[in-house]
Amino acid sequence: MSDPVQENPECLDLTNSHLPNLDTVTLNANLKLLDLTANRLETVDLRILALEGLQTINFRQNLLTDVSCWSSCSSKGVLEDMEFRDNQLTEIPSLSGFTSLRRIEFSYNQIRSIASLSELQGTSGLEELYVASNKVTEMVGISHFTQLRVLELGSNRIRKIENLEGLVNLEQLWLGSNRITHIEGLLSLTKLRKMSVQSNRLDHISGLENCCALEELYLSHNGILKIEGLATLSQLNILDLSNNRICKVEGLESQAILEDLWLNHNLIPSLDGIEEGLSPVLGALTTIYLEENPAVKDKASYKAKMKEVVPKLKQLDADNV
Repeated sequence: MSDPVQENPECLDLTNSHLPNLDTVTLNANLKLLDLTANRLETVDLRILALEGLQTINFRQNLLTDVSCWSSCSSKGVLEDMEFRDNQLTEIPSLSGFTSLRRIEFSYNQIRSIASLSELQGTSGLEELYVASNKVTEMVGISHFTQLRVLELGSNRIRKIENLEGLVNLEQLWLGSNRITHIEGLLSLTKLRKMSVQSNRLDHISGLENCCALEELYLSHNGILKIEGLATLSQLNILDLSNNRICKVEGLESQAILEDLWLNHNLIPSLDGIEEGLSPVLGALTTIYLEENPAVKDKASYKAKMKEVVPKLKQLDADNV
């Protein structure tokens, strides 16, 4: 049976066709969806630029190096979803006049700046922006995206969290694998539910005071010395502080509904006082990781102790309990 997507004259899915170009492909003038994932395209076919009703375009996993021509496409007023993930781009094209965009994806390229996104002044409806795994150094050109819900800028070269004041509806912020030394600039992010600043250069936790809706917080692989700065985060369900320099379980007084706590690969010297440190979260805690701490020497006594301390324990490190 043929793919039902192909039977729709408004949709064309050429995923994994390994095409070097579209010379042998007929492009219906009424196309609304065009998926070109996993081909070998080096340029944008000019016929695509002429499509006036295109709502979704996907160039993922191709060989594009320059898509500046995209600035002149005829679907500016209706295009909602645009993906150029995993190509060889060094720049984001001018997107002036694109008024209907809801989702933009430029991850896994060689892009150094996202400043050109400032040209999307008329696109207040943008909800998802992905520019991970590039060479971006600054968080610029994004402050006007008031309806943005997801921002992914992980694996770049960003040193400072900034220009987020207008992103009052942001729900997810992904900034892992950058060069950030402080958590800051989040005062207006009261709807933020998920945040990652993993693999950065943090040595303390602060700046999260207004993020009272946070449910998941990922801070692993930093240089954090102490569990602190979480007093207002009463909605936390997952807290990942693995691979840091923490010596004591503390600072969890407000985390009454915390279910997952990751503290493996830290410097906790012993299990003395562990029950007191975990007491605020024992009503909900089901998963805890403590392996690769000095405290975890005798595996048998460690497991017995944690089963005694954590009444609802279901998972200890990688083992089901």
